[in-house]
Amino acid sequence: MKIAVISTTTYSTPPLAYGGEIFFWHLARGLCELGHDVTLYAAPGSLPPHPNNCRCRLRYIPGTYGEIDLARSFAIAEWFYPEIMANDFVLDAEHLHTVAEWAAFYYRTDQKKIIVILNGATSNTPRGGPYNVVVGSQYWRQLLLMGRNEYFGTQFAHLGTSIRPLKEEDILEVVPWSSDGNFYTPEGQKDDYFLWISHPAPYKGLPQALEVAAKQKLRLVVVPGLAAASHRKDWEALQPLIEKANAAGAKVETVLLPLNSHHHSLKRDLYRKARALLFPVQRHEAFGLVVIEALLCGTPVITSRMGAMPEIIKNGETGFMCRDIDELCEATQKVGTLSPETCRTDAMARFHYRTAAEAYVKLMT
Repeated sequence: MKIAVISTTTYSTPPLAYGGEIFFWHLARGLCELGHDVTLYAAPGSLPPHPNNCRCRLRYIPGTYGEIDLARSFAIAEWFYPEIMANDFVLDAEHLHTVAEWAAFYYRTDQKKIIVILNGATSNTPRGGPYNVVVGSQYWRQLLLMGRNEYFGTQFAHLGTSIRPLKEEDILEVVPWSSDGNFYTPEGQKDDYFLWISHPAPYKGLPQALEVAAKQKLRLVVVPGLAAASHRKDWEALQPLIEKANAAGAKVETVLLPLNSHHHSLKRDLYRKARALLFPVQRHEAFGLVVIEALLCGTPVITSRMGAMPEIIKNGETGFMCRDIDELCEATQKVGTLSPETCRTDAMARFHYRTAAEAYVKLMT
């Protein structure tokens, strides 16, 4: 089959740091490896999905680095629509889904070949009428059908909770997101630290991780993603909590990863050596790429029982899901009983990119 994969204008594919674009890149790569003719549409700085360029092509779309820009998103459809629709199928993962919207407004017969992949949040469904939607978790699907976003029922409900609900027929399938199990691999011995990694918005659980580190006097390595201005403001606001945790006996270390080709290999080293990923997220995460990356490296995950976490973590086998600070503290004491091999084996079976690619091929055949 000839397949177009439309990534975002926001970051390169793969991104220089964390972002859903890494999943779209791996998905395109997996489709290529399965023998399909793939064209990836992605922002400047992107790479071809496969190192040998076998059946893959890369076409650049306008980029905005860190911001969602309607004009540049619109240009994708305006410049490339006939070319994109010449493919047998189109996987539209762009934030605003302008190609899917053009089909909904102007070319209804094209809808049957477009699959809409939501990009990490529940709220970015196409304005022109969602259809053929694929999401990464059953919980994500449930929120969409209820007309709720990932803040619903949490302490961050003031950020807004309601979206236009989808219908059952709008959602084509649930396909878990994935990563590269050939890159994220276990290696070497575990160190004595716990790891927190994400962009430092309060709902990503860093305040709770710091509280656990203070109570248990843990060594906590914090890796904040600071690509956007809002992330840097959130990071500044968290500095008093870091100082407070250290004053209480924690050993909090900050690692700022470079935004270059070394970023992902350095992140992998941190995953490999950590006793556990401490990720007490405070909203209903639609998925969790850092979670599966850690598992692929043989590192268990301590998290909250929210969003997609129960679909990723096997409680008591590949990590612990906790309801409060006391359970998080208890989990840090028990995590040594979990097997790195079990974490790795389970993640490879469910979250390697070839598994996701095979699932998408089934949707298109």
